[in-house]
Amino acid sequence: MSNGKNYYDYCEVLENQGAYLVRFGYQSYKGKDVYPPILIGDRIFPSEKKALRYAKKITTPNGIKSEKSK
Repeated sequence: MSNGKNYYDYCEVLENQGAYLVRFGYQSYKGKDVYPPILIGDRIFPSEKKALRYAKKITTPNGIKSEKSK
């Protein structure tokens, strides 16, 4: 968490009917894992590329979880 930026440790990218939903929040609190994660917010994007670009800005690369509907 350098440079004073706020990084979330939970980020999920979901695809639903051509739109991509990015949900973000915290999966740990005071050093302990919490379940279910504490969701802070979500955003909808028209393309997967834009959704992943946003997800990379707000979380660490290993914190991104991606799911596609079939």
